[in-house]
Parts: sequence; structure tokens; C-alpha cells
Amino acid sequence: MINFKKHREFRKRLKSAIKKGTLGLIDIGSSKIVCIIIKFSKLDNNSNNLDQINETNSFAYRVVGAATKKSIGIKKGEIIIAEEVEKTIRLVVQQSQKMAASIIDEVVVTFSGGSPISKNLYQEIRLDNQSVSSNDISILLSKYAFQVHSEQREILHAMPINFNLDEKTGLTDPRGLIGQLLGLDINLITIQKNIIENIDQCLRNCQLNLAGIFYSPYISAKSSLVEDELKLGATCVDMGFGTTGISIFYNHQMVFASNVRFGGANITSDIMQAFQISFNEAERIKTLHGGLIITNLDDNELIELSFADENKAYYNYERPFISRSELISVIRPRFEEILEEIQISLEKTGLEHLSSKRIVFTGGGSQMPGLYELASEYFGSRVRIGRPMRVQGLPQALQGSQFSAIIGLAIEINNLQDEVWDFDIPNILGPGQKIKSAVNWFKDNW
Repeated sequence: MINFKKHREFRKRLKSAIKKGTLGLIDIGSSKIVCIIIKFSKLDNNSNNLDQINETNSFAYRVVGAATKKSIGIKKGEIIIAEEVEKTIRLVVQQSQKMAASIIDEVVVTFSGGSPISKNLYQEIRLDNQSVSSNDISILLSKYAFQVHSEQREILHAMPINFNLDEKTGLTDPRGLIGQLLGLDINLITIQKNIIENIDQCLRNCQLNLAGIFYSPYISAKSSLVEDELKLGATCVDMGFGTTGISIFYNHQMVFASNVRFGGANITSDIMQAFQISFNEAERIKTLHGGLIITNLDDNELIELSFADENKAYYNYERPFISRSELISVIRPRFEEILEEIQISLEKTGLEHLSSKRIVFTGGGSQMPGLYELASEYFGSRVRIGRPMRVQGLPQALQGSQFSAIIGLAIEINNLQDEVWDFDIPNILGPGQKIKSAVNWFKDNW
């Protein structure tokens, strides 16, 4: 049994930051790095007991500082040039701190890289006593061979998602119930080695302490799915710049996560190559004039290519204009490829009864005109283009779909999902230590 030492340390820092009243949230994306600072009001009643911050404590927060800057040194959601990433992090943190008039020491991060693999693990035990106790749940957790999954890859999330007691399933907290056979499903998400260490090292070089790390599509879904979708089952597709993330929710729990290694950068690259223009110019015309459905008017709508760029050598000077229909004809095939990859990923999950309920698109790519019509062709009428919820104090400029991850991070911090390392497990306790009560297994997030 591994002891999840690193994850437990992150939790301690997070509780300490909440107790101090100020916390930084950072979205390390392929197109931008966003930092917001949230300030907590005083915790209710048990503010001195933060061992289980989800159990009885409730707290309000508001955004007091925010900044965003274009990413440099990140590809497919992963750090490839640490020095450039550190410069950007320092800049957005400084700007946020200036706006908030306060200093942050701890930050929670969300990211989308690392080639995640999602597995559902199951174990069960026979009960010595008829009534389920906290000790029984702790013993059940000790049965999982997490070390097998952490040898070649690194564990990012280990979420208890469903209890079974004899013939009953879908239980959120079985303690006090009578039965003989207790089982538990855990959704385990692993990523490539050293991803978390690279992020942690960048933050340490910026004099920041990592207090938690979350998979971006999971966090984006928290801000984009509505109550019925979280409860009854839905798939959230986070269309980012480097990757397209996929997460499936049921009964308020994420039961599957994956990503497609295509995103907005691939579409921009296609435009660049098709019209022999620079990457920046391709991104500009994609943002201003892009779309997925060609109409009769698009043949006559001409788009002027700008030459005010230092990379003039990449421009086709013989062709200063292109039509919008030509632009759409380049963009659409790549979007179709991404939708096909999403469909393949969903078919592989074996969760057709959940993934077919509703598919919600969020992220910067979801704002492409015509996506609803195109996605409806692939997935039927169960498609929705989502917008993230509002967070108190967040500037209007940061409330669009491209900021669904940073908004979801704020929502998650307010009501943390329990993970395996939030509970004491017999195999990893020191001699003579008493097993603490395992609480708040499965509290609904709404």
C-alpha cells in the first residue's frame, strides 16, 4: 500500500491556506495561463478543526485578483520550456496580487496534459459485524493495490464513486446500514511520470507552494454541467488549445476521464499551412472569422490577411484576401476529426448508458460558430454548448467558456471531492495510531 505522502502534504497546505484566508488558483493551459486569487470569509463554527474541511464547515469566498497571459513553453498541456512558464506564472501572480492587494503563498493548479488513463477499481469485504462502521470502510480501502498502478505512471486522482452493500448499489455513505458484503468503486486517474514534479518545480522557483492539482476536464465539468446533468449522467467535452478533454459524470461523481490530443492549435496550424500565413495571423482570422457551416454569403465575404507581423517570410504576398467559405472548408475537417475521436473514446468506455445522456461542450473551442449544428449531426439532439457558472468577484472578461477550468477550480475548492488520501487506511498508519473516523464520503456537490 502506498502512503500518498505527496497528496496528503498538498491537502495540509490547502487547509492551511483556507485557514489563513487567501488562496491562489492557476490554470496552466496551452494557450494561456490564468491566475485568480480568492479570499475566504471566516469559517463557520469548527474553524479550528480542519481535518475534514468538508464535513461541517462552510465558507464563502470571492475573487479579489485576476490576471491572464498567453502561454509560452507549454504544448499539449505539458511544460516543455520551464523558464518561459515560470516567467508567465510570475507575471500573472504579480498582477493578481497587485489587484488583490495581498500576497499568496499557496496555489492550486489545474492542467490538461499527461496522457491520462482512467480506470474503475473495485474491491469488497465481508463484514464482521452486521452494521457498517468507519473502520470497515478503512479496511476496505486498504485492499486496493494502488502501488501496481503507480509504478510506471503517477496517480492524479483516486475518487470513491459508489458503495455497494449486498444487493444495494448507488450508496453515498453506507455507515450504520446492515449488510454482509461491502463493496466500493474507485475512479483512478493516472498520468505520465514527472508531470506533477515539473509543475511543482516551476511553482517553487516562483516562491509558491503547490497545495493541490486537478485534471482540467474534471474541473471544467464542475463549472459547466447543471444539476440534472451531474445527477443523471452527462459527458463534458472541454475543447482546449492543446488537447480536448473528456469527462463523464454520474450521481455527481466523475466515472471516466480521458483526452484527445487535438485542439485549437491543430486547427490554427491547418489554416497556417493552407494559406501560407503565420501562426499568429492564422489564429487571428480563426477567432474573428472562423465557423463550421458554409452559407451562400460566405463565398462573397473576403478576409484580408494582415502583413503587420515580424514573420513576413511566411506570408503569401500574391494573395492578400481569402473567402470565408475557404476558411471554413479548412476548419471543418479538423473539427470533424476531433468529434470522431471523441466518439471513439466514448465507445471504448463501456458507459454508453451514461455518455449518451447529454454531451456538453465547453472550453475556448466550443465558441466556434456552427459547433452545435455539427455536433448534433454526430451525437443527435442531446448536445448542449455550456457556459460556466458565475463566481462572485470574477471580472466580466474572465467569465467565458475559455475560462471554465479556472472557474471550476474555484467551485471545487469550495466543496472538495473526497479522495483516498483524505482518509486513514490501516496499512499506512503508524504503530499504535488510532484510525480516525472516515467522514463525508460522498457529499453531493450541490
